[in-house]
Amino acid sequence: MSKRKLVEKFINENINSAYRFAFTYMKNQHDAEDVVSDSIIRALRAADSVKDPERIKPWFFRIVSNTALTNIKKKQKVVPFESMDNNGDIYEDSYSISNINEMIEKLPKEYMEVIVLRYFEDMKIKDVAEVLNINENTAKTRLYKALRLLKEDMVEDYE
Repeated sequence: MSKRKLVEKFINENINSAYRFAFTYMKNQHDAEDVVSDSIIRALRAADSVKDPERIKPWFFRIVSNTALTNIKKKQKVVPFESMDNNGDIYEDSYSISNINEMIEKLPKEYMEVIVLRYFEDMKIKDVAEVLNINENTAKTRLYKALRLLKEDMVEDYE
């Protein structure tokens, strides 16, 4: 199978995961969809650069991460407003409905990224570190810190 076909197959099988990951950065449906679309285009253009087909997941999620960060930097000068539907009601994405997702979204970005990649995308710590371009020990530290913060948040809610 050619590298391009391999990338296409991977993207087709993991499009929802890519969207969820992009959403952790962008915080709204439309921007997350834009990030995923841009990431797919970039991945397909760079398909020949895939060195190890076994490492395609961290390779693609790194593209999503970089694309999201680029879009965030571009939008820093723009004042955001809440998304509304045609009736003037505020739109809420289904990804952020549950309490656990709300708690994860309250985490600082560097902890949220690690949680999403490790538990939602089922990546190994090594892959998480590669996607985020950080040391493996840093990824572990962030993961444990994030879990501790989530636990504290849950205890507060319970009390």
